[in-house]
Amino acid sequence: MKKGIVIIIGSMMTFLIACNDKPDNDKSGNSLQSEQSANLTPLQVVSKRMKLYNEHNYDEFIKLYHKDVEVFTYPNRLMGAGADRLGSIFKSDFEKKSITVEIVNQMTNGSYVINDEIVTQNDKETKYVSIYKVKNGLIVNVSFVREF
Repeated sequence: MKKGIVIIIGSMMTFLIACNDKPDNDKSGNSLQSEQSANLTPLQVVSKRMKLYNEHNYDEFIKLYHKDVEVFTYPNRLMGAGADRLGSIFKSDFEKKSITVEIVNQMTNGSYVINDEIVTQNDKETKYVSIYKVKNGLIVNVSFVREF
């Protein structure tokens, strides 16, 4: 299991290093965006996301996402797109306060943040490797790696 995770993380880092970001001239991206998040580094944005996740603060949490965010199951299975889709994923769990996340490890590479996470929901733990892409203070893309 650990060897598999190391191989996945190594492959993801190779992929991230090879990525060439296109310039993004859209500075706003999301009318809900907190003015403060535009000045944060990608690591700060993702760390703030984790804090708000554990506080179950959906209204501030959603402001960290671009309105056209894409959410994938690694490597490329689209789970949904748009901030509205995130509401259907997270909002009820936040309202029930039934979910938390623990960051085991974090690494960054430019606009990417990779987290080794343990999500606990109703006393059940699920391990994830999550890859966040951040532009202009907003999360524009997320890929979740987990065993099913």
